[in-house]
Amino acid sequence: MDKIVDVTGGKGGNAFLILGKEKTALIDCGMAYCATSLISNIKQVLNKRTLNYILISHSHYDHIGAIPYLKKEWPTSRVLGAEYAQRILKRSNALKTIKSLSTQAAILYNADDIIDYDDALLKVDDIIGDGDVLDLGGLEIKIIKTLGHTQCSLSFLVNHETLFPSESAGCMSKSGKIYPSFITSSSKAIDSIHICQKINPRFIISPHYGLVHESHSPDYWKNCILAVEETKEFILYLSDQGYDEDQILTEYEQDFRDEQNRLEQPINAFRLNAQSMIKTVLRTKVDFLAKEVHSERTD
Repeated sequence: MDKIVDVTGGKGGNAFLILGKEKTALIDCGMAYCATSLISNIKQVLNKRTLNYILISHSHYDHIGAIPYLKKEWPTSRVLGAEYAQRILKRSNALKTIKSLSTQAAILYNADDIIDYDDALLKVDDIIGDGDVLDLGGLEIKIIKTLGHTQCSLSFLVNHETLFPSESAGCMSKSGKIYPSFITSSSKAIDSIHICQKINPRFIISPHYGLVHESHSPDYWKNCILAVEETKEFILYLSDQGYDEDQILTEYEQDFRDEQNRLEQPINAFRLNAQSMIKTVLRTKVDFLAKEVHSERTD
């Protein structure tokens, strides 16, 4: 753990610097408004060393927003991400959305206006995938595909003992509660949690939280699975009672958003995440019912 340094530049997205003997890597980088503080933090740790790699867990703005500023500071650094993330960041509408959300985040967190950047800098330089290993010299980072949050979600295992699980596994609150984040697939999220659980890492760095205390580690993965299952069952139950998506969202917020979460996560971010999960669960329900009807007709 002494080779892993938290260099987070501000609220809303974490960043960790990994120090090998020969090379260095940054895991995620937070939002655009955090860039100045992030770069300052990185420089203090690197001293005269350079930043070689920027690894992204997925293509959401709160994990990649500072990339253009990092690339200006360290032009030779390489951004590594999934093939799907590379495709996303080639789309002009996606880049436009990222810049818009980054601006909104700066306002939300009472930060200075973000300095405009060249969209061409916000890209994945090199594709990494499941099983790939990045050698930093005396320290390795293994890449693990963990889908469910997005179609480009990756987790990172540092030196076989410290795991940075993607948001597919969920995010831990300071209250100890796990919040699920299966915005593309609940089943793939559970598969990803099982993958992480099988690794059985010594240390867990939970997204948007940080190092999980040893008292929470034994039950961490079980609680991640329970969070997915409870949310899915809650949504399906209300749907069966005739609730529409907006009504389910209202009930979900009342039942699942505790006081600690209100302090940690902006309401718009909570609702956006919940809306995506509701749509995912209901879409899966419709697909399942359609298959049943088809099966009955062909029997």
